[in-house]
Amino acid sequence: MLHVDDEPDFLDVATGILEQQSSNLTVITATSAAEALDRLATASVDCIISDYRMPEKDGIELLKAIREEHPDLPFILFTGAGSEAVASDAIAAGATDYLRKGHGTDRYELLANRIENAVEQYRTNQRATELERIRTLVSSIDQALIRASTLSEIKTRVCEIISDSEPYRFAWIGERDSDTDRIEPQAWAGVEDEYLDTIVVTADDSPTGQGPAGTAVRERRVATSQNIQDDPAFEVWREDALDRGYRSSAGVPLEYNGTLYGVLCVYSSRPFAFGEDEQALLDELGDSISHAMHSIKIRDELRTERTFIDQALDSLADIFYVLDSAGNIQRCNEQFATLAGYTDAQITNLDAVSLFPEDEQDAVAEAIEEALSTGHSTIEVDFLTAEGKRAPHEFTADRLTDQDGNLRGIVGTGRNISERTRRERELQDQKEQLEQFATTVSHDLRNPLNVIQGRLDLIQAEQSSDHLAVIETATDRMERIVEDLLWLAREQQEIGSLEPVAIEAAAEAAWKLASDPADEAELYCDCGADTQPLIKADPDQLRHLLENLFRNTIDHAGLDVTVVVGGIFGDRSGFYIEDDGPGIPDEDRKKVFEAGYSTSESGTGLGLNIVKRVADAHGWDIRATESSIGGTRFEITGLEVVD
Repeated sequence: MLHVDDEPDFLDVATGILEQQSSNLTVITATSAAEALDRLATASVDCIISDYRMPEKDGIELLKAIREEHPDLPFILFTGAGSEAVASDAIAAGATDYLRKGHGTDRYELLANRIENAVEQYRTNQRATELERIRTLVSSIDQALIRASTLSEIKTRVCEIISDSEPYRFAWIGERDSDTDRIEPQAWAGVEDEYLDTIVVTADDSPTGQGPAGTAVRERRVATSQNIQDDPAFEVWREDALDRGYRSSAGVPLEYNGTLYGVLCVYSSRPFAFGEDEQALLDELGDSISHAMHSIKIRDELRTERTFIDQALDSLADIFYVLDSAGNIQRCNEQFATLAGYTDAQITNLDAVSLFPEDEQDAVAEAIEEALSTGHSTIEVDFLTAEGKRAPHEFTADRLTDQDGNLRGIVGTGRNISERTRRERELQDQKEQLEQFATTVSHDLRNPLNVIQGRLDLIQAEQSSDHLAVIETATDRMERIVEDLLWLAREQQEIGSLEPVAIEAAAEAAWKLASDPADEAELYCDCGADTQPLIKADPDQLRHLLENLFRNTIDHAGLDVTVVVGGIFGDRSGFYIEDDGPGIPDEDRKKVFEAGYSTSESGTGLGLNIVKRVADAHGWDIRATESSIGGTRFEITGLEVVD
């Protein structure tokens, strides 16, 4: 309560009696109207008691001045020189009550009672008004937050709404710069007059960080400066603030789940504007604003992520699609929609089966059902393009579920296989040509060779000649060339079924086909086990590999060569074949598997190339190196050993 009277002694006595009459009364005093207005500007006052006759400005003139800023503040004219005319003027000017001074404590008891009644009524009215103002403010901001679509819109609308609500005068939202620790304004509204251009606000421990904004950021709580005029923490901004009519200020951290999205700064035209209720309101608003900002941020991140995913999917040359459990399109990339001749809006919820020719639709429907029931399907069908053409595609589909495992539909891709189909046709044509060539070789070369070999046998039975031996060697070489060409042209095929094969048994069988018992060449098997180790291989192809290796060894190492077959154990299981021949120079070891490479006049230049092809087809590795007995060693590794 503010008691105004030009007699200091009377004020002292009256203050003591009033505070004695009621423990609820706290009295501050002023000895003139001017001093009273200054005190009112810097203190929180619930009631004013004023004398009538005072120098410079009387009590009614003071009342009129107060009513300009505080239309509802209780004002009791307490005078000893009053009259009915004075009382009438006081009531007309907006006085709450009029009371004549008197002797004794009875008048002060009555005054104290009237003060308490006036203050109680004032506070009740103020509370109702404040509640309505708060309700309106919260509702307005909530509506703005709901309608806002960007962070910038949230910040701007919040500042506009707050600054338009009494007793607020100005509001701004800033963000902390982690490099400089400055709080940089992002949006503002109200009586600003370049205020933000003239001040520096930080979140550190310097003087520019001690105000409500810096404190709110550091301590993550609502911070206030209830009286800018006297608050030492507001000294660095005081002059600029007072010039613009700011009398109190509050800083509200905009924090959600530990993330600080900024700080809201609010300025009021009256001191002590941020009581407990007001701070609770700002705290609630801060939570709502930060939650809305968080939602916008998450939505923007999701939108950015979806845009990125859409762009990535649209950049695919393949079709991408998502179907619901009924087979209707829920999402697809640009390639899909463009190829089908639909816009995104038109293709959404379209039955996927309808995008295929009628004769393919049953197969497509079955593939969709297979993916839904088993989890995956693959199908090659023609896709019906926007021009009505059939484009061969390979479609894959996988079952799509949510995080709880509930079926959502299927997701998959479609790849145009027109080029693959064309190449397959070309390969088929080439295969047929090669088969025709193989038939020609078999018929047109083998028959004359058989005649030559038959005649040669007859001549050798009648006479002997070194020339005949050369002819026999040449015909044998021609026969091997024919066999190798036939294998490359017709018998070269994909690996068939893999069966357990004993290396030693396979080697011994191949040696019989590759060597001549009349020669001095010898084979030793040393696989290092009591029982022959078994490997998984195509038996016919493995025999062809071993036969060519042995023939190559005999051709290059001589008819008296010694050949050893042994096992390789460890991380890369396999076997080796080595000889005691002259070996292969280091620089030629990688060339030996090339088609046409041979250092023997009797060699075909195809045998080791065939060996490499068979090993590759099985997924094995083969390399040529130096033998432990002085010649060449071939190592075949990466085999699957049967336990």
